[in-house]
Amino acid sequence: MTEGVRLWLLSVLAASLLCALADALMPKGAVKGVGRLVCGLVLTAVVLSPAVELDLTEGSDWLEEYVSGLSGREEELKNQVDEEMKKIIEQEYEAYILDKAAQLGAECTVRVECRGEGDGVYLPHRVRIGGTLSGQVREELEETLGRELGLSPEEIDFGEEGST
Repeated sequence: MTEGVRLWLLSVLAASLLCALADALMPKGAVKGVGRLVCGLVLTAVVLSPAVELDLTEGSDWLEEYVSGLSGREEELKNQVDEEMKKIIEQEYEAYILDKAAQLGAECTVRVECRGEGDGVYLPHRVRIGGTLSGQVREELEETLGRELGLSPEEIDFGEEGST
């Protein structure tokens, strides 16, 4: 392979030198224009000459392998993106719930687990709220989360400080 590339480069170099010499020796006018056209065609033929010897079936096999590998990689990347999207959405829900708790005057920690509903849609299905919360704050927070996020009381777990 390396020997073939070396020979091809030598061929291109030799053709270039020959064309440069011919261009320098040609008289001005129409002859020089035709000479340059011929030199251009010769250089093009020399540069493209390795393409004549290509084994296209080998390239086709490689391309098929590459495409099948891409399909697997595409699925892997889609799963990776879905996981990252799920984490981001869970963080957004956590921030939302922390904000609602702060509006009620409570300090707490929140951990949200989402489940996929298909097509990149993730909804919270389990919420763990840690902290020392009064009964009234728990009730109001539970009602707000049920109304605004569609969470049932069974999906909301009120733990103690640091239990998330």
